[in-house]
Formats: sequence, C-alpha cells, structure tokens
Amino acid sequence: MGRRGNMHGAERVAGLVVCYAVLVNAADNSCEAVDEIVIATGSWREGAEAMRAAGYRHVPRRPARREVPGEAIDAALMSPGLVLRTRFGSGEPWKPRVPGRGTG
Repeated sequence: MGRRGNMHGAERVAGLVVCYAVLVNAADNSCEAVDEIVIATGSWREGAEAMRAAGYRHVPRRPARREVPGEAIDAALMSPGLVLRTRFGSGEPWKPRVPGRGTG
C-alpha cells in the first residue's frame, strides 16, 4: 500500500461509495492497535463521519486514492452503512466496530 498517507481511499461501487482507511484504534492500549476500516455509504464525508462516530480519530477529510482492497469492498457491500473493522494485516474476517471497546 505504500506510504501511510496513502492508506485510505474511496471507490464508487453499485451506487455507493466504499470508504476505506487504516487508522489507529484509540480504544486499544496496544501500540500495535491499527485497524482497517471500511463502510459503504453515500459519500466519503458520510463514511468519515461514521468512522469518527465509531471512535476513530484522525480520519482524513478526503480520500487519497481511488483503489480499495477487494475484500474490503465485498465486506462493505454486504452491510451498507455499517462500520466494519479488522486488525491491519491480520487476515481476520471483517466484523462490526463497537464504539468505545477494544478490538482484541
């Protein structure tokens, strides 16, 4: 994925915008608490607001690129409007983000 600044993006699929970002999970006290986040919504702005509401901070105002990993797109389109997460690089399945709780 390259530099950290390019670890977020949005892609229009099936009439929705799939928003993807790699963000620090502040609810987990581990220094390795980095999550991949995805949501299918109407716009990047709506997706970013949902990520913030789910407890993530430092969500970019605009996507840096237009590519989103295929598995993230598949997960988001199965549950539009729901913020999903997985631990970065873990290969774990995507699951709903519960605000204010750790991810472990």
